[in-house]
Amino acid sequence: MSIIPADQGRMIDLPGVGPCPRPTDIDESVTGFARLKSLRIYRFAPGVTIDGDSETDEVFVIPLDGTIDISITGKDSLQASVGPGAGARAVFMAPDHAYRLTPQGETHVAYARAAACGRVAVQAVSAAQSDDLAEALSFAIRDLGDGETIAAGGARETLVHVISGALAQGDRTLEATATLMLHSDSRADLVARGATKVLIVTA
Repeated sequence: MSIIPADQGRMIDLPGVGPCPRPTDIDESVTGFARLKSLRIYRFAPGVTIDGDSETDEVFVIPLDGTIDISITGKDSLQASVGPGAGARAVFMAPDHAYRLTPQGETHVAYARAAACGRVAVQAVSAAQSDDLAEALSFAIRDLGDGETIAAGGARETLVHVISGALAQGDRTLEATATLMLHSDSRADLVARGATKVLIVTA
């Protein structure tokens, strides 16, 4: 297991948008994972429009704060407002779909990816977790009280991202914006230090 820090100065040039902050940029070249392809978190400014596609992957698009408007086209289509205070908490994209995303204000948006065959339809996710919706991917957003413990890892490749607050793992501390990487043969008991919010992604 490893702690992967965010880089608040990392900028990615997005077509039609220009330089955009991508503080969390974790893919297979970093993790060595076989199934969970990537977790990337962008900080989108208000007034921009982001166009992209799922390529050969299934993708969860998860605003961590703020709200986005998103439209998805392809075999399936979807239009939704998504965010903690909106009607949907995330959207699921199947492979071979395109999207257009517009943040309503400054918004951190997480993209989690895994290879898939396209057996699951595009859909909005109303809950703060996906359960077994996708072929391989799952996500959960957890609000933890001070001292609350969660067990992470096990049979699946896992990334635990600290949205706010902090987690202790033994004598190590994951501060806000850091991510813990766990291979499928690893487990960790994590203890919240104060009120803490986490995003857990597995495949």
